[in-house]
Amino acid sequence: MNCEECKLTDYECHLKRINNWHDNFEADISLLIRTLKRLNDSSVEATEECSKHYKETVELTKAKTRFTFEVSHELKAPLASVYNIINIILDGYLDGNIDKQKELLNRARERIKSITDLLNDLLIFSRLEERARELEKEELNIKEIFSTVIEDMNEFAEKSNIEIDWNISANCPHIYGNAQLIRRAFANVIHNSIKYSSPGDLVEVTGQEENDLFLVRVKDHGIGIKEEELSEIFDIFFRGDNSRVDLRKEGMGLGLSLVQRIVSAHGGSIEVKSELHKGTTAEIRFPVFQEKEK
Repeated sequence: MNCEECKLTDYECHLKRINNWHDNFEADISLLIRTLKRLNDSSVEATEECSKHYKETVELTKAKTRFTFEVSHELKAPLASVYNIINIILDGYLDGNIDKQKELLNRARERIKSITDLLNDLLIFSRLEERARELEKEELNIKEIFSTVIEDMNEFAEKSNIEIDWNISANCPHIYGNAQLIRRAFANVIHNSIKYSSPGDLVEVTGQEENDLFLVRVKDHGIGIKEEELSEIFDIFFRGDNSRVDLRKEGMGLGLSLVQRIVSAHGGSIEVKSELHKGTTAEIRFPVFQEKEK
């Protein structure tokens, strides 16, 4: 006899029906609990993901605001200087004093050049941030890259009364990259070493192949960097306390942050070691050219 056909007085049949109902109810409740738990877990994950994106958005907004402020700050001083110089000359304060006019106009020209250099760096910086994979690259002869770097840096070192000891290997390998940017990376690091050295100091530049990498090491004996500031040296517009003290060391603080992005865009690396008042050593490594990279 089926449970549906059993009489109300059939105790065992109704007990069986109750037990079946109970088991089904427990199964349904368990399924409901598992479903609610999955929904809760998904909700928690979604909340955490939204919170993460919100924090990233806030940080990005802060970074953009900070970047805009820093750029405005860096441009304001040289522009104000040029504006004042023009006013002095136009208002007739130096009428008849040609030498003083030339001096101020040369100063204005230097300020305008610093602004132009900053804008060019910012354009390169933006290009590397957004379209690093689209860089025009080719097989490069390191010797040819260094020929112009050596010429430019020797001229700057002579003006600063700094001696450069060049020791670039005669058997330099080729590398794959953008000639203009790689030349810029080497020049920026060497320029920094000269700028933060004292008159009469020596800057040592070596270049050689090492484990399928081309290593360029630039060592100076200048003012150095505080240990606690080393983690910040690749931040855009960063200038250490020690470099701010010496007002003669003009600069926008974009050099190393730009160098890092150039090197990174070429699959290389840069490492900087420094000791305050004893000097700084920067090491740049680029992968040696492989035929398959063409």
